[in-house]
Amino acid sequence: MVQRQVKTALALAVVSAAVIVGATSTAAVRSEPAEVPQSATVVSPFLPPTSAMGAPSAAPWDRPDDPTARAALAGLRMLGTEGTALHLHAHLCITVDGQNETVPAEIGIDNPAGTVSPLHTHDTTGIIHVESPVQADFTLGQFFTEWNVALDADRIGMYTESQTETFTVFVNQQPFTGNPASIVFTNKMDIEIVVAPTGTGVAPGIPFDWPEQY
Repeated sequence: MVQRQVKTALALAVVSAAVIVGATSTAAVRSEPAEVPQSATVVSPFLPPTSAMGAPSAAPWDRPDDPTARAALAGLRMLGTEGTALHLHAHLCITVDGQNETVPAEIGIDNPAGTVSPLHTHDTTGIIHVESPVQADFTLGQFFTEWNVALDADRIGMYTESQTETFTVFVNQQPFTGNPASIVFTNKMDIEIVVAPTGTGVAPGIPFDWPEQY
């Protein structure tokens, strides 16, 4: 009788051990993460975002000779060809003490490398081109970083809001308050930046006359 009880106890112990080992093995298998296949994606033109960075210099402002480095500071990757997922244009007009300042041609274009930023100019009309392979927001601050001209809530280049100068921004002929570097481009947006002597009346100009091809 005692021998039979011993055999039964041993059998139960073996079964229990098997159950424990099986459960442990199952848990180990379930704890391994499943492999998820990586889908093909379009490479974004964006690097980590940056704020507007430029030199506090006097006008006129020339095209910088390091477009790829300036684009990187603006948080943008250079492209082998202009993107087509997002294609829009904006116009920028700058006046300093009554003098219209030229927006240079080929900002954001690296001719020796054969590359172009998704945010660039082709000529001196003030038309800014946004041509990106992905849908995204592009800002005036990024453009000024590419141009290497300082821009913030009360400054463009070396010109700041002061007792002797006013600093005014208009978007689509309406006053803009806040940091103009934060302005997100929309199609056919009209941006005016006006620096004028204190006491001078400042009003928006007439809307830009867009060429037919735009």
